[in-house]
Amino acid sequence: MRSRQILLLLSAGLAVFLWSCSSNSTEPSPPPKAPDSIAIVVNQGTFGQDNASLTRIDFRTGAVDLDWFGAANNGQKLGATANDIALKGDTAFITVTSSKTIEAINIRTGKSVGRITFTGQNEPWRITIVSSTLGVVTTTNGDGIALFDPTAIRLITTVTTGPATEGVAVVGNYAFVANSGYGDLRQGEQHAGTIAVVNLSTRQVERYLPAGPNVREVVLSEDGKKLYAFYQHLYSKPDSLQGIIEYDVQTFRELRRWRLRCGGSLQFYRGALYAFDYDPATYSAKNILRFDVSQQNVTPTAIPLPTGVTANGFVINPLNGGFMLFDARDYQSNGRVLMLSSTGQVLQEFRCGVAPVRAVIF
Repeated sequence: MRSRQILLLLSAGLAVFLWSCSSNSTEPSPPPKAPDSIAIVVNQGTFGQDNASLTRIDFRTGAVDLDWFGAANNGQKLGATANDIALKGDTAFITVTSSKTIEAINIRTGKSVGRITFTGQNEPWRITIVSSTLGVVTTTNGDGIALFDPTAIRLITTVTTGPATEGVAVVGNYAFVANSGYGDLRQGEQHAGTIAVVNLSTRQVERYLPAGPNVREVVLSEDGKKLYAFYQHLYSKPDSLQGIIEYDVQTFRELRRWRLRCGGSLQFYRGALYAFDYDPATYSAKNILRFDVSQQNVTPTAIPLPTGVTANGFVINPLNGGFMLFDARDYQSNGRVLMLSSTGQVLQEFRCGVAPVRAVIF
């Protein structure tokens, strides 16, 4: 089903800024440089085929390297169905789900510096770097998470959490893992539709937070005190409302729940929560919804998307506070990255590979 292929995305995006400083303590430090204006975009590729890629965009010059990884690695393939990216220092880690690998690359050269290969049903999906020695990635059909060492680029262990793991967020010693159950496919299995709370020291699940059917994404507030989860209706019940849940991270209590038509790409930025709206008839989005969660009674503000776009995710653009919108077009040909203002106007457009997803680093 096209919607499930869309939902295999990934995937919220990460922004990394490189600053220079002086080691000479006798003179004042120079002012920081402007943030890097180069983005590396993950392209999922045609679902299940060996054409995932990375596109490098230089916003200063407008230069675009459509298949940057292939060009930097003598034509080597990234693999099938790339979904997410995370950064540690000058090394980026890309999950290539169908190929069951995590590819590590140098972000300055694009060259591969290592690869983690999974076995069995473990298919890496969402990824986050916790420290120089610990990364966490969900394993989808592996029904849990994998812990890996991003410095040594090696797998440490796996932890079973529940059926069909998708989103993951880490704060302190805890990883919050969305057990989606793939909606109707595995909704009857134990812990489907919950968020597993994993103690990363003991590598055990301490509790399960009730969520909703097909819970797919989790994201933390910037202060790490609130957790937000997106759950989606069952395909057998398209009339049912889906929504977003707010939890207290310290007490694990549910605080609020918004039941409405929204469609994921969940992220938190400067005190507000963002997500797509959702049309159950077309499986498409026409707006980005902004939730001012500082208010007790929240009515989302709709930011209209440009027409003629197959919205395959968005991220907040740290360069201007607007949005980067990923247009997958027909999921077969090269897509686009649209740079939008904070009110949704198109500012720039860049080519990219097939099916760009909500996975980008700066």
